Amino acid sequence: MTARSSRCHVLVERPAKEPTAASPGEIRAFAKCRNERLRLPAFLKHYRDLGVGRFFIVDNDSSDGTTEYLADQPDVRRFTPSGTFREAGGGTEWLNALLAEFGEGHWCVTVDIDELFCYPGSEFAPLRTLTTFLDRHGYEAIGCLLLDLYPGGPLAACSYKEGDDLLAAAPYFDAGPYDRIPIDLCPGFLIRGGMRERIFYPNFRTRGAAARIYEGVRGRVTRRLPRLHNVRWLRPTEPPVLTKVPLVRWDRQTRYLSPHWVSPKPVAPVTGVLLHFKFLADAQSRVAEETVRGQKYAGAAEYRRYAQTLADRPDNGFLYEGSTQFAGTQQLVQLGLMHDAQAWSEARTGSHA
Repeated sequence: MTARSSRCHVLVERPAKEPTAASPGEIRAFAKCRNERLRLPAFLKHYRDLGVGRFFIVDNDSSDGTTEYLADQPDVRRFTPSGTFREAGGGTEWLNALLAEFGEGHWCVTVDIDELFCYPGSEFAPLRTLTTFLDRHGYEAIGCLLLDLYPGGPLAACSYKEGDDLLAAAPYFDAGPYDRIPIDLCPGFLIRGGMRERIFYPNFRTRGAAARIYEGVRGRVTRRLPRLHNVRWLRPTEPPVLTKVPLVRWDRQTRYLSPHWVSPKPVAPVTGVLLHFKFLADAQSRVAEETVRGQKYAGAAEYRRYAQTLADRPDNGFLYEGSTQFAGTQQLVQLGLMHDAQAWSEARTGSHA
């Protein structure tokens, strides 16, 4: 079976050995991956525990055992893409093709393998409870902050092994500062800040007025035309955007405009967080590989910066006096990193019919 987008990025399915039957109204997860064997068991467990019924995963030429592992998962449908990651807009067109084919009429979770979705009360309220609440109130999407987690010591000393608890290995995050700027793309806000700004873009907050004006204009243009990021003189010099829209009720008019924006949808006042586990012991080797491949966003400019910074501080971790240890979703609400709502609190505790 194949899935095809309007840009003709064809995906060829590689069936699981014994695929499970689809259930009516199941929540579906969509992801792209390349060499993610280390994180896949924790990823699948997290989303299965939340209530995802089926996974649709684009396997982009993996060579570390990812392909074989996915083939053994009965609730995973694995697809092989045509074309390159860069040609597919950082994989966005692959995901749009799968979502158009298999997502319509479903609540869909679209995330990377190193991202674990959480929301107020997600420790005990499954996704089905959340999507029922969203349907009742007419919301069709939830916006999120991508929150970088990191270990308490040097990356090379992080002892994470396949299937371990990711939060036990990398429990720290930056509680701030974060900038949240209103914009006219769904979900309506742009977030920057946190650990990656502090470590990899240390001069960003002290930049001059001319740089701020240039980055503002460049950002408005390239958010509308993401492929312009590959034009050398338009490549970004600011920290990565931390806005994501991982949970969407999909219909035939919906599509991702980039990894950060989706076509207009009614967005819930409740927001979530994607716990982001990019920085484990394998970070330096993965960054080096992507720098050579040059397939990532803006010619891998961001990854080149990561590579140089990590090479300059091989024995240093990311911990500093402002680091905060993760303690649950209520903590993130109290810190202002995710937003709760009284109606959602009542719905998940059973006090609202």
